Amino acid sequence: MQRRLWAFPVLVLLAASMPAALAEDEWDDYNGRGMTALKDGKYSEAEKLFLSARKEGEKSGARYGHYATSLLNLGQVYDKMDKVAEAEKVYKEALAIYEKSYGASSPEDAKALQGLADTYRHHNKYNEAVPLYQRALKIRDLTGATHPDTAETLNGLGESLRKQGKNFEAVPMFKRSLDIRKETFGSTHSKVAKSLDNLSATYAAMGKYDMALPVYKDLLSARQANNGVEDPKVAQVLEDLAYACSKTDKPKKADGYFKQALAIREKQAKADPAALNTCLKRYAEFLKANDRKDEATKMEARITGAGGATAAGGKSTAVAGGAKAAPGKGTTK
Repeated sequence: MQRRLWAFPVLVLLAASMPAALAEDEWDDYNGRGMTALKDGKYSEAEKLFLSARKEGEKSGARYGHYATSLLNLGQVYDKMDKVAEAEKVYKEALAIYEKSYGASSPEDAKALQGLADTYRHHNKYNEAVPLYQRALKIRDLTGATHPDTAETLNGLGESLRKQGKNFEAVPMFKRSLDIRKETFGSTHSKVAKSLDNLSATYAAMGKYDMALPVYKDLLSARQANNGVEDPKVAQVLEDLAYACSKTDKPKKADGYFKQALAIREKQAKADPAALNTCLKRYAEFLKANDRKDEATKMEARITGAGGATAAGGKSTAVAGGAKAAPGKGTTK
């Protein structure tokens, strides 16, 4: 009889734990499928799955766990769907939960701050993004100054500052991000390329082409390693490298880089005629500046269609002045 009395509370305990276990399994399923949909660009589907995951997460009662994670995931989806108000709401709710549960300087706080800052940046709200990135960076520096997440925060802050015209302040952000990513991923990783791209563009915007040159060269190596030697992104770096050489009294090297860029653009002419026109225009301007007017005239004669008249209107990120246009919405989503 005594054994039966002991067995009864055990059975009750097991029965009580079953709904929680089922909720855990349901959350894992919804969240996993939501992440797959998000990665595949199926944002409406991802939203529905993450809403279901949030509902399951709420059943646990521990809102700082699966429930708050679902909020962060919803924030990413709403960002992608351009639903800024909805993203703002879920990120702020997650942040309030984390601050109440862990205090104001936890890694979880930094995740929510970063997500909200990224949303603002992606939608050109740089004044709102900067202070959030700065708050996140303070936390990141305390919890892992050389962690890849810190590099993400630095990169977002740098881009936001650059968009505000604060290039001098952006430079150290991009340099720190670059150092962390190189140490973590190696010198040719795509994230390293992104930091190199941002740093070179910032130097170019400041007119510091002598400082931009070595960064462009590293970026060229990274792009070639990641994308292949005939990719449009490689051609873009070659064009910018050529322009930087022309600005630092290296005309022979500039000519060589323009030729390499043009060869790639010609192979991609059907896919992107505007980019070819832009390359021809930049090359022609270089030839004129170096007293090679006959060659420049022949180059200009090859410019076709509206893209020749307004080269900056094409798909290429180059602008008439030679420096790259700053990355737009979605660059680091």
